[in-house]
Amino acid sequence: MEYPIRGLFRVKVSAKGQVVIPKAIREAYHINEGSELLFIPIEDGVLIKPIEKVARLRGLLVGLNVDLAECEAILAEAKRSLVKVIE
Repeated sequence: MEYPIRGLFRVKVSAKGQVVIPKAIREAYHINEGSELLFIPIEDGVLIKPIEKVARLRGLLVGLNVDLAECEAILAEAKRSLVKVIE
């Protein structure tokens, strides 16, 4: 698997529990102001993944004969289920 960026990035946690995502990582993974991230606990740490916006999904579905409202309902249910699993 080819990754958009390689290397290690060391950051500090602020008194408020905040971290700064290094610019190279933000650019490589298209993380911008207002982007939502998913924190997934794994055995030896935490996986942080950007959450794709529904608008991008709509763009993929434009040429298909699908009910967008039904797809959005399925996506919303999947997100609720994922939150339950993580908790």
